Amino acid sequence: MISISQKEENTKTFEICPECGGDIIINSFERICNKCGLVINEFFKESSFIFNENDKKSNLSKQYVSLGARTDFIGGLGSFIDYENSKFLKDKTGRLLPPNEQKLFRRLKKNYDQFLRIKNHETEYRIFNILNKISLYLNLNKNIRNNAAYYYKKIIKSEAKVINNISLIAFCIFYAVRKEYHNAPITINEISKAFQNYGHRVNSRLILRDGIEYKHHLKIDSTPHKSEDYLIRLINQVINHKDLVERLKKKGVFWSKRELQNKLIIECREILKILPVRLRGGRNPFILTGAIIYLADKLLAKKYCQKAILTQKIISEVTNIAEYSIRDHYVNLLKPLFLNTLNSR
Repeated sequence: MISISQKEENTKTFEICPECGGDIIINSFERICNKCGLVINEFFKESSFIFNENDKKSNLSKQYVSLGARTDFIGGLGSFIDYENSKFLKDKTGRLLPPNEQKLFRRLKKNYDQFLRIKNHETEYRIFNILNKISLYLNLNKNIRNNAAYYYKKIIKSEAKVINNISLIAFCIFYAVRKEYHNAPITINEISKAFQNYGHRVNSRLILRDGIEYKHHLKIDSTPHKSEDYLIRLINQVINHKDLVERLKKKGVFWSKRELQNKLIIECREILKILPVRLRGGRNPFILTGAIIYLADKLLAKKYCQKAILTQKIISEVTNIAEYSIRDHYVNLLKPLFLNTLNSR
């Protein structure tokens, strides 16, 4: 991830990759260079809008426009007078204000403190603080965070009384994740554990309860996730297991971690092509993905006449899937379907 600046020339904005100079395109809600594939994380742009494009030395262009309230933040208009502990205020050119203006703006700064900014919005302020913490903990992008805040405000506006605001924002995060077509979706259990790590009594049952209670306020048109959606994420977790390198040496396999990763991805995708959708029905796609990775490792061992590298315990440790769940999916679903393949290789 990298941050770049935007430059405006003749009222047009040009976005250029800082590495190769290529054009920036939007793909899957991310800005990516179309030449080198670099993901651009943040864009910096001047936040104040000046009505007149005069020189800074001129006193005629001192009018600015505030950015307005943010979706995921409660704080008045979103503008502040200098820094929090500033004692001497300056104008836009960096010169100290006259004594009379110093007195005026200090009084305004004192009156417009944090309490007045969040007055009558204390609950939303607390909920959005929790939202920002959970977003950082789960490494969610800004689109998911902003959409979750939007869904929360939409439900609050329509509902006279909410059962639990914290479980509601947890549902909004879950729904925003489902709406975001990303290569690493977050499960409902991971969201509830994130809230529990911060001391909030939120579990999967409460999130589902709020989903049933308030879903009529939102357009529930998202499609369920499939095992293909979790594949890249779970394989990355398996590859980064602390004992994987030792396992490769112990089993006499001379592949690097990158080679093993690529072979697992290809083999898992072949399994998912063969595995009919009707047989997946009713099974958790997240758990099924863990069992497919375990099966793919066994198929690779047969294909290259070597020993299997992964165990159910290794996959369980990095994915937080119970060993008996992986074993159940493998023995009752995958092994009968792919038993002939295992014997023929």
